[in-house]
Amino acid sequence: MVTTDSAAERRAEIWLQDLWVGRETAEFALPPSLLRLAPGDVIALTVRGRRRLFEIREIVDTEHRAIKARAIDPEVFDLPLPAPRRRTSDLPPAIGPVQAHILDLPTLDAAEPPVLARIAVFADPWPGAVAIWTSGDGLSFSRAGLTFAPAIAGETLDDLPAGPAGRFDHAHRMRVRLYGGALTSVADTAMLNGANVSALRRPEGAWEVVQFARAELVAERTYELSRFLRGQAGSEGAMADPLPAGAPFVLLDQHVTALARGLDQLGRDMHLRIVAAGRDHGDGAAVAMTVTPATTALRPLSPVHLRAVRTIDGIALRWIRRTRIGGDSWETQDVPLGEVSERYEIDILDGASVVRTLTAETPAALYANADELSDFGSPQASLTFRVAQMSASVGRGIAATATLAL
Repeated sequence: MVTTDSAAERRAEIWLQDLWVGRETAEFALPPSLLRLAPGDVIALTVRGRRRLFEIREIVDTEHRAIKARAIDPEVFDLPLPAPRRRTSDLPPAIGPVQAHILDLPTLDAAEPPVLARIAVFADPWPGAVAIWTSGDGLSFSRAGLTFAPAIAGETLDDLPAGPAGRFDHAHRMRVRLYGGALTSVADTAMLNGANVSALRRPEGAWEVVQFARAELVAERTYELSRFLRGQAGSEGAMADPLPAGAPFVLLDQHVTALARGLDQLGRDMHLRIVAAGRDHGDGAAVAMTVTPATTALRPLSPVHLRAVRTIDGIALRWIRRTRIGGDSWETQDVPLGEVSERYEIDILDGASVVRTLTAETPAALYANADELSDFGSPQASLTFRVAQMSASVGRGIAATATLAL
């Protein structure tokens, strides 16, 4: 039995050398007086002054003893076998539980049905394909999808102050340490076309959608990001001031998986098990999570450019609406409505108290003089009001508040 590679190699070498020596054969006859010879015996022949050893392979007795033999070289078999080499097997990398972030984001595209929740899965080392199992009752699970590559995720190393929304933020920089993967810089045109979209989570859980044009590698797996576009996709309300260091960071690329879609998933608990695809959802390495899809992706965005002008009949309130679906084109005269119908609710505020709520079906409303006198007792020098677009599915959208002089 050959138990090591080195022994097998040496045995093969001896066998090949013996075959090489045995290519020479000899045939000769012996007198009957040499009957003691038998097959397997080794004899020495001297031919042309050269002495060689031959092994008898065949004997045929007639009038003479006919011998057939092949050459041998005993030194071939005298080669010592090397000492067995001790080989240690490399241990496979330990594959532990993966990590995951549940992302509650505003609408990022016009997909139907809308995505209510997303999941970013990452691990180092990556165990291969990762299965996401879901259950409505926490008892019976079905596989909802596979993630074939890790999401690019990490955490921030610097505080990030609030920045301007709707234009480039040149003032701030932030370092991000990744758990794996890499980031790259892009041209402004590529960023405006949707490159380098990422999400940052505030301590209380809200996610701000951020884009960046510059990503400079400053240490191992550490990048300094700059030239931001903040509060993208209507997430300016999730912008912290400042966002503290240690905030989760996720690059929103194709490796982030849609988890819940459609109105039927809204507000319903989803029990998750996340584990390597070759393992069962009950495996000890499975990560258990629970997510309840919220209304963030369905809420209308906050209006902008709030204005208030006193007229003869009262205070004329105006604003410009935004849309959460299909609003990126520069060619259309107005953005799509994105809702079943256009409707707004306007709160008139006295400090933190709501003194009156108006409704409107266009981006304008009149706060009548009589209502102002009833609410405040006299004409006001300034007015604080709050405007929210309404959704037939989830009610009030994100509100915009302004205090304006009259």
